[in-house]
Amino acid sequence: MSILFRFNGQACYEVDTGRLKKIRVVFGMIDEKRTSMAWYLFSSDGEAKSKRELANPDKMPPEQFGHRNEVGRDIPQTFNKKIGLDELAIHAHGTRATLTLEISETKRFIECRIDRLMTKAKEVVTFPFGLQQYVSDPSRTRKILGKVLFLEIAPFDANQFTLGPLGKAQIFIFGPAS
Repeated sequence: MSILFRFNGQACYEVDTGRLKKIRVVFGMIDEKRTSMAWYLFSSDGEAKSKRELANPDKMPPEQFGHRNEVGRDIPQTFNKKIGLDELAIHAHGTRATLTLEISETKRFIECRIDRLMTKAKEVVTFPFGLQQYVSDPSRTRKILGKVLFLEIAPFDANQFTLGPLGKAQIFIFGPAS
């Protein structure tokens, strides 16, 4: 039995977490009928900051470099094993995965791909989604190691998608959590 979900990116941030800079990407997993969705967060392992940045004790606010100002195209993905909306990641505290960001000077989109993510049904999956970019920065094009975390389930509303997850989920997006 196979099951269809759709993926869409919501926002991309570079977050200063003290000693590290992390990339955090918020994306939605939408059911086939487009009635419900789950919010997920990819959080990178982080890159050590320069000595100069470490000398500055002031934390910088998150820098948003990708966004969605309308729902955009939901990219369909078929899974071979059945999972629920909240079962994309096998572990509640986050499941290891790789995020590939592809950013070019000529496109106004950020192409994202999650690779090697194990679902609760123990199926290893790969899926793409996209975002719009604020400023072209091809230096951010790379493969990034990190974790995918489940944030919350919400009703799907194309007009509200750009607002992203609300409530407690925002702590994980901007805070120092892994």
